[in-house]
This record gives sequence, C-alpha cells and structure tokens, in this order.
Amino acid sequence: MRVAGKLKKIMISLVAAVTFTTAGLGIAGAGITAQAATTPSISAKAAIAVDAGTGQILYDKNSTQPMAIASMTKMLSTYLVLQAIKQGKLSWNQKISVSKDVAKMSQNTEYANVPLLATKTYSVRELYNATEIYSANAAITALGDAVAGTPHKFVAMMRKTAKSFGITDATIINASGLTNKEVGSAIGYSGVASDAENEMSAQDVATVAQKLLADYPEVLKTSSIAHAWFGKGTSSETKMDNRNFMLKGLVKHYDALPVDGLKTGTSTKAGNAFTGTVKLSNGNRIITVVMHAGSANDSGTERFTQTAQIMSYVFHNYTTTTLAKNKAINGLKAVDVQDGKALTSTLVTNSNDTKVYLPTGTDASQLKGTVSLNKTATTAGKLQAPVKNGKTVGTANLALNKKAISVVNGTKSKSMTVNVTPKQSIEKANIFVRMWRGIRSWFN
Repeated sequence: MRVAGKLKKIMISLVAAVTFTTAGLGIAGAGITAQAATTPSISAKAAIAVDAGTGQILYDKNSTQPMAIASMTKMLSTYLVLQAIKQGKLSWNQKISVSKDVAKMSQNTEYANVPLLATKTYSVRELYNATEIYSANAAITALGDAVAGTPHKFVAMMRKTAKSFGITDATIINASGLTNKEVGSAIGYSGVASDAENEMSAQDVATVAQKLLADYPEVLKTSSIAHAWFGKGTSSETKMDNRNFMLKGLVKHYDALPVDGLKTGTSTKAGNAFTGTVKLSNGNRIITVVMHAGSANDSGTERFTQTAQIMSYVFHNYTTTTLAKNKAINGLKAVDVQDGKALTSTLVTNSNDTKVYLPTGTDASQLKGTVSLNKTATTAGKLQAPVKNGKTVGTANLALNKKAISVVNGTKSKSMTVNVTPKQSIEKANIFVRMWRGIRSWFN
C-alpha cells in the first residue's frame, strides 16, 4: 500500500467519532440503511461479497474484470509465508537478513514501510506483523526472499499458487503490490513497463482471501490488531497504525459489523481498495472486496463505507439453510442402476453439512439439485452396482428458482455442488438375474 507521509494528518483530520445505532442486525448511519431491502448502490468500479466457507456469491458488480490491486497482493504473499511456516521451512523466531535492495526500499517513506537495515537481522514474526498490520512493502519482500531465495523466485511461487486456486488472468510481478519501478531494478523486471503493477479481478481477490482464511485462519489474530510497534527502542522504531479503519477503535468501525480483517490496497491505478471480512454471532462469515472505491489522493474512507453497505445488505437480505449429510435434496431424481438388485437408486448428500444462503422470504423447498454422475461410477450412463452408501458417485448442482447458485472459483465462478451417494448400499444382482434381464431386453 502506498501512503505519502500525509497519512497521520489525514487520520487526525477524519471525524473520529461517528454515532451508529443497531437493532438486531439493523445498522443506521453513514449511508447504511436500517433494512437494506434493495441492492446497494456501490460506486466502486468492482465489488463482490461471498460466503467465506462455500464461496457462494452474494453480491456482484463487475467482479471478473482484472484491475490493479496494490497491497491486496499481500494476501497471496502471506499465504505462502504461512505455508512455509506450516511446512517447517520457516519458524516464527527465525532471524533473517535483508538484502541491500530491500533495505533501500524500506527507507522510502512515500510507501508503507518500516525501516530495515542490511546490517541487522529481523525475526519472521516481526516482519510478518509489519506486513499484516502496517502493510510494510519491504517486510513482505524480505519474507518472500526467505521463502524462495530471490524476489523473482517468490513471484514464480505466487503465480503457480494463484493458478492452483483457479486464477488464470492475474498479473503478478512482485510480492508487495508496488509498481515495477517502485520496487527497484533489482527486484523488478527489465522487460516490464515501469508503471505496471499486480492485477486481479474481484473474484480472484475473493478467491485468494477465501483460501487464506480456510487454510490459515490464524491470520485474523494479526490482521485485527489496530496499533502496534515495530522495533521498539531501536533505530527502526515505528508506530504501526492499521490501514483497516473498520477495526474496533478506529474511525470507520461499526459495532454491528465486527470486522477483523483483511487487507487494504492503495495506488494511483488501484485507487482505494479493500478486502474485508466479518463474522457475526450466528456463525456466518463473509468476505467482501471493493476495488477503486475512490481515488488514491482522498482520505480512503469511502471504501469502508461501501464495504459496510455491502455487508449490511448481505446480513439483512439473506437467511441460511443447511443441506445435512445423508439427506435428500429437493428435485434430485432417482438414477438408473446397472446390474443391481434394485434398478434405481435414490441419492443423498455425501458432503459435510453445507450452508446455502437464500434471499429472505425464499422457502428452502425452492433449493433444488440436478445430479451429475462420475464416469468412473457408471456403465452406459447408469450407476454401476455394487456400491456402498458413503461412496461418492457424483455431484448435485444446486439451483435456486431454476437459477444456478454461483461460487467463486478463481477467474470464473462455477455452480455450487455437493457430493452425492446412494441412500442405501446397492447390492449386485446374481448372474441368473442379470442373464434373465439380458434375455428380456432382446425381446423388448
């Protein structure tokens, strides 16, 4: 995230206390209606809201168009750092050195940074905290070097990981989100334009956030810290104020929306962007992304107001129902069975309890499924016996009022599905029964 040294003055000049009233999930104030009955009017160039667990898309505006993402890049970088720690390749107390080029980058106060020295070492924990709380560009670059060896090798890892998430149209040229010129010639790429920077679509960003929260939920323990110090008592001492103003105690916090993450981004191309996440007492956690919600030269608070509007809209206008494991799905037709004692089989869910959001007032009976059998489980399009209950034989594509329910899946959304299995184990018919059926088929 790029922050010209005016940030503190901007924060001081912001209205520090805004009054909000809550009634249940009702939110009033700052343009947020108590009951958001219609889709909110969002001025951001792109936006999306998804369930953090399933990825179900709950709000969508221009979510497939790649745009500059600035420091929201660091969610993907963080994923790889936490992965390295989990794999034992890094440890929290491990001391790492920084290159002269990273140290030089860290001295530029026009960007979000903590000052680092090539003559000193820093713990992985220190640099990680600086990344998550202060969006420190040099800190995440140093961590990337520790993971991969060089900045370009780390970028290669980022690109490979993004593709594994289903993201195919991203532009990734560094770990921090700065432009190719701003990271310096040793960290940037000679064949890339100086003003080039990382790009993803809102769906891409939501996918990265979903993967990060699913695999490393501990990131929220750090992303929710509003204030901290780096290098207290040293020459690098820096007071780190979180750029996420929706955290408790900061100027865009709403009591009804206890936001605890996740990442801001600011650049000339990206404007003001923000990936937010919130979990309410009912257990529902959603992820929101707003991109270019105002220009980079303003206070940056509009992205938080629009995020709150989207979150409020979701929580007011959706209820959830659960498709329990081993339960029937509305509209799911029985399938024909090949060589079974029974000639047809009813299918039930074989996924763990699956939460589905329904627009408020929608009856759960309007949620239906269409079966798609795995080729390996069939013969001539029929379910091949024998097969035991509990064995996944295909999927059910879920639809609401005959419209497929979409979930994020990298660059392009896909239909929400659950695994299916026979309601009861299917035994194979004996040879005589199968021969008799074959003879009858000749005459039919």
